[in-house]
Amino acid sequence: MPTTPMRLPRRISAAAALMRWTARRLTTAAANLMRRPTAAALLRRPTAAALLLAICALLLIAAAAAEPAAAQQPPVTVSGRIINATTAAAVPGLTVTLHMQTAQTQDALAAVTDAQGRFRFADIIVDPAVVYAVSARYQDALYGAQINLRDGAPPPLTIQVYDAAYDLDVIRVDSASLLFADTDRATQTIAALEIVKVVNDSDHTFVPGSQGPMSLLRFGLPPGSEGLQVDTRLLGADIVQVDRGFAVLGSVPPGAHDIMFTYTFPYDGAETTISKSFPFGANSLRVLSPQETLAIHSADIGAAHPVSIGERPYR
Repeated sequence: MPTTPMRLPRRISAAAALMRWTARRLTTAAANLMRRPTAAALLRRPTAAALLLAICALLLIAAAAAEPAAAQQPPVTVSGRIINATTAAAVPGLTVTLHMQTAQTQDALAAVTDAQGRFRFADIIVDPAVVYAVSARYQDALYGAQINLRDGAPPPLTIQVYDAAYDLDVIRVDSASLLFADTDRATQTIAALEIVKVVNDSDHTFVPGSQGPMSLLRFGLPPGSEGLQVDTRLLGADIVQVDRGFAVLGSVPPGAHDIMFTYTFPYDGAETTISKSFPFGANSLRVLSPQETLAIHSADIGAAHPVSIGERPYR
């Protein structure tokens, strides 16, 4: 039988496709970038899991406030199984955490999987203002899922984990999109947005950093870039500055994952040369700029053609 859950100390974690961005979102993103203070060093972000929980908690609180008070539902049980998808075997003896979070509080329970990889959290008193999620760490990688308890106990969960791979050879970039959102002539800066689709085609989870900076998931930035903001759903991901850009300190499970980031960089005069590196290359590269403010010329990319995002014309 799974072990009895024990209470842990309290503790404080995709980008849409580029063509789905409306002109309003792009304008707002550029304006926010211009208002952000610059910094010589990049700040570490909250982990993706905590960020997702915090956002969902705010939404649930708002929904609960708008609904009439309901009778408290009976306690529920959250159960499931951990499966190693690399070997198709159960994972015994693994600690599983049930997270409970609101906008102001964080709490957690822990259980250990049995010989069949099963775990169980019994007698959970459901609070509609709380967001619930389950996570487990296996071979240095974090896995998890958000769960909805407002309608009663969910079906048994299956959380897939994978053996770890520490070699970047399992990672490739399927596509990269670079959008020059706007220019600010007063500060002579350009606001840019990038979306990179990272793909892991293997049956192992890539775990970064085993061989120093060159084994990190790295992304290049133009010289003088500031105001970096990164969005990713890789669980537990942090951002650190590296030479000529930044790195994502997060494990990459099998599948495709979007990394979106925005920043500003300086230009000088009416024309400037932009140097941009792609450490992992890309199967396809797309570059867009507003027709009314920027004209792009490059011998390394195809001829420009018009395209509209929302009601704004780009090339």
